[in-house]
Amino acid sequence: MIQRFLGWAIGLAGLIGLGCSIWLFVAVGLDKADKLASVLSFFLAAAGVVAAVYGVVLTRRASAGDITQGVSDSAVGGGVLQAGRVRGKVTLRRTGGSPAAAPGAVPAPSTVNPPQGQSVSHSRIAGPVDQIHDADELDADR
Repeated sequence: MIQRFLGWAIGLAGLIGLGCSIWLFVAVGLDKADKLASVLSFFLAAAGVVAAVYGVVLTRRASAGDITQGVSDSAVGGGVLQAGRVRGKVTLRRTGGSPAAAPGAVPAPSTVNPPQGQSVSHSRIAGPVDQIHDADELDADR
């Protein structure tokens, strides 16, 4: 919805800009309009460079602040499902199956930090481990 509105707003701004340009050429003459258009183009290009640099900074900030999903120093009687960056619908269904198995004793705490991203480390897991990252939609039976 927002993208559609943004598209219409940009299209409308383009039409208004085109109309103003035609009026400028007719009202002040070709030579003066050409000089004004050159100056205006410089300022629009400078604003475009500023917007591009701002976009790069925002993208770097977002990637630097990635959330780490991890299971560490744990004993899990069932399974582990980690899902990160799912952009669409998430559907999880519990299916009948064997009861959760005993995972064993909880491991002694480790001093090693888990890696970035999704990880299962220094743990005892009795069931399946599923890791999904960067998916459009998630539909899982558990």
